Order: sequence, then C-alpha cells, then structure tokens
Amino acid sequence: MDVIECMHGRRSIRAYGAAPVARPLIEEILWAAVQAPTPPVSGNDAWAVCVVEGRERLEGYGARALVYAFEHQPGDRPWEWTTRPGFKVFWGASALVLLCARVGNSEAPFDCCRAGQNLLLAAHARGLGACWVGAPMPWLADPQTHAELAIPTGFSPAVAIILGEPAESPAGTPRPRPQIQWL
Repeated sequence: MDVIECMHGRRSIRAYGAAPVARPLIEEILWAAVQAPTPPVSGNDAWAVCVVEGRERLEGYGARALVYAFEHQPGDRPWEWTTRPGFKVFWGASALVLLCARVGNSEAPFDCCRAGQNLLLAAHARGLGACWVGAPMPWLADPQTHAELAIPTGFSPAVAIILGEPAESPAGTPRPRPQIQWL
C-alpha cells in the first residue's frame, strides 16, 4: 500500500483480538515512528519511548485511569466519557505505546505528535489496529504513575497509542476537502 492509500484507509480501532503483538513488529513500527521530522532546536533526545504490554495489565491500568480522570476532571467542563457505560480507556488492546516528551523542551510535544502520526500509519501498513487515546492522559501525568510505569526521569507522556490485532474494520467517514485560502 502506498502512503496516500494508507492515510485514507487508516481508522481508529477500538476492538482488538486477544493475540499479543510480536515485539519485533512493535520495534519495526517504532523505528518508522521516530523517522518523523524534528527541528534542530529539539536536539537528539526530544522523546523517550515506553511500551506497556499485556491486555490484562492494560485493562487494570485503564480502570485506574478512568477513576483517576473522573476524580480529577475539570469542574467547569466535566468529561462525560468518564461515566459512559461500556467506555474503555485501552479498548482491549494488547500494547500501549507512550511517546514521552522531554520536559522543558517546548518543541518536544510536537515532535511526539509527528512521531505518533508515523506510528499510526506504520501500524496500519503492517496490518495492525491502532488508536490515539486521550483518556489516560490525566492519569499518565500523575507522578505516581510515572514511577509505576518507569517513565524516564525528565520526560512526560505526550502521546498514547494503543496497538493490537484489529477485531473490527470500521468504514470511517472520509474528511471533506479542506477550504484553502490561497495568498
């Protein structure tokens, strides 16, 4: 599949089979992810990559992340998803990839986002399901979670993407062509 076909065909997958993703495949996808462009100001170590494996482990972390988000949500704009029946933080995936930005490097979160897009496309090109998840971010920002997940000192999760064997093939809704302001 060429890259344009990959971009148009990729979907966020929220249902996964039970099989784990082989580490060599995760490593291949991560190698593609870090080919993302980074400006010189970012330096050579703008990000750190952490992988959490295990469907059961992720289900337990997801339950904790949901409770944490409910207890720490903004008072003026509560997150409805924290009480939505059937909502799952990690959707039964077998792996979670965290792209962690170097603290104090203002460009690093953007570098992580660029790498995250590469990761999504590489996963789709290799037949894996993937979904960029925002629900665990409040929990992932907690210092206790950093320690438990062994996130390297000086880094903070900026992007969370789940991976696994897809158990669905959503049709998706193609985006309309953008309005372009030619100058």
